[in-house]
Amino acid sequence: MVVVATIGSPHGSWLLLLLFVLIGFPHALAQQVSPAPSSSASSRAPLPPSTTRSAIPGRATSIYNATVNAVALNDSIIARSRIDLNATQGAFFNFTLPPTAFSEDNRTVTVWTSVSLCNGPAIPPYNTSNTTLLESIDKTATQARRSTLASLWISDNELFQQPGPANASVLDSNNIGYAQGGWTSVEVDVQQSGDNSSETLWIGVWPPADSRNVTPGTYQFQIVASTRAKMESVDYTRRPTIDDTDQTRALISSFNYTTSSPPTLDAIVLPTFGSNSLADAEYFNSSFCAIVDAWSDVLNSNQPVSINRSDTRRRTEASMQDDTRRRFEVSGLDAGTNYTVWLVETTNLEQGSAQSVSTTLFPAIKMKTKRSDNCRLVYDVPFCPNVAYSIPVNPSVSTTTALSAVEEFVTPQYSNFSMMIDTFPCGDRDFGMYSYVQTCDKCKKSYQDWLCAVAMPRCTDPLEDPETQSRATQDSTQLTGAPTGLNTKLLPYIVNRNGNGSSALTSRHDFIDKQLRPGFYGELLPCIYTCYFVERTCPPLIQWACPVWDVTAQRDYGTFADSGPEGIGAAENGGSGKDGMRWGGYQRYIATDAFGNTYCNSMGVDFLLRDSNAASSRCSSAVAILFGTSAIAVTTSLLITFAF
Repeated sequence: MVVVATIGSPHGSWLLLLLFVLIGFPHALAQQVSPAPSSSASSRAPLPPSTTRSAIPGRATSIYNATVNAVALNDSIIARSRIDLNATQGAFFNFTLPPTAFSEDNRTVTVWTSVSLCNGPAIPPYNTSNTTLLESIDKTATQARRSTLASLWISDNELFQQPGPANASVLDSNNIGYAQGGWTSVEVDVQQSGDNSSETLWIGVWPPADSRNVTPGTYQFQIVASTRAKMESVDYTRRPTIDDTDQTRALISSFNYTTSSPPTLDAIVLPTFGSNSLADAEYFNSSFCAIVDAWSDVLNSNQPVSINRSDTRRRTEASMQDDTRRRFEVSGLDAGTNYTVWLVETTNLEQGSAQSVSTTLFPAIKMKTKRSDNCRLVYDVPFCPNVAYSIPVNPSVSTTTALSAVEEFVTPQYSNFSMMIDTFPCGDRDFGMYSYVQTCDKCKKSYQDWLCAVAMPRCTDPLEDPETQSRATQDSTQLTGAPTGLNTKLLPYIVNRNGNGSSALTSRHDFIDKQLRPGFYGELLPCIYTCYFVERTCPPLIQWACPVWDVTAQRDYGTFADSGPEGIGAAENGGSGKDGMRWGGYQRYIATDAFGNTYCNSMGVDFLLRDSNAASSRCSSAVAILFGTSAIAVTTSLLITFAF
């Protein structure tokens, strides 16, 4: 028997399955139906919401004039100042380490100094790939890039108490920072020159050397020097992920972390454009000061955004540790609106000390709320624990009613499959082991995810012209078996559904149209890897088979944006680009990128492939994981763009 996982007809494959159970394994009917596999991390009961208040430091109120007289900085205390774009001298500070900062065992102390721009003129960057332009301005690419940025200069020599460009030839180049994205940080090791002596650093903040004829203005910036830690930093290696949105809400998840040392994480959500957005976002997109100031304005507005924080173990299965993710449900959003999201981690370095809270900013992601109200965000669904996206539901139908209708469809199908798998002696080394890495519990979990993906369609706004706006076939007659090639236009796999007499297709299951009554909506098709994972993790006995990509698959499935011409693989179709920024940071298996574009409904298989293949790359002797080789997701920029 071969089970072909096409999903246009919901009942045919189950007739085969039921026949298999009744004829091949009659004793299975006497066995107890198994629950969802207990080994799955995401199938555990949802963790309770967190009551922790936001720990993001508020806006500083005092602004010092550091262009007239140098301002003395206190350890770990943020100070604000101003400097004009066309100023001929910098803003100057000093930071003194008293003798008590040193000890006999440690005569060297590290000082971290950070500067972030709060607001001011945004200088457009030069096109540093244009060699003719660089020759005309007589600059290297690095010099041209730095010339449009504010800069931080630090001197440990009392001869240079106003460090700046004039001292560039004598200052250590490691003591100079340029505010890319509105932020920079410099680390200096200070050595005590003698017993019981204090030591001083002199600090200069300078405007960009090249204003490129931008209208003169004034920068407000904040500066902090600390011997405790880097008080403001940007971590380019991790970022949040957007699960999905509906008309007024969004669900955002953090990176994985262990419960033994949970970070304090908060989300900042700003409109990408218009009122309360981050002004001149490309110039200030790494500035903690500018972002937090804009966030304060949102919280103090007439329509503040509300964020409910909780923890989840959904989609942490690839890790061998007891990993958790922080989840943020954002409400109070406007329909059909682009938003930018940052995660901020705060660390209390010294209990009870307000000046000992360090902050780390993570790369931004983009999202867009739905225009229509017939897509509803659902998560923590007991019978489909990996569902965390919008499903098609009429606004007049309650979420409880909708999920009950789905459960009536899902539960018997999962129970039948589970019962069939339980007839196989999975744990018996002599008779039941079909793999050293896969188990029957993993098989059930993969099937559960596939079943939920097809029973709970991922809802999105319908397309005005699906023939040109979607990569999915809207009419199965278009699939002839001829190669369809790469998705070079990076279109999503969306099918318009339930058009009430229009050219749109009906929903894939009758109960959706009859009980959920969503009306006209778009369905983001499941990634075909949800089907492949069943084939990958289940015993060969069930003969699970997925449809062929260019024959029937593109009627029911989509695939990753970086998959090959046959819908499989990763880092193809141009990969992550020459600079690694095509998806907003180097990674593979792209079901959703950092710019708010979603290509197929992954049910977490993109995370599993990324994590498992990254783990395999750390073990040189490990066998390559099926469907791909090593993949390590590293985000190296806070590029600003948006999803339309």
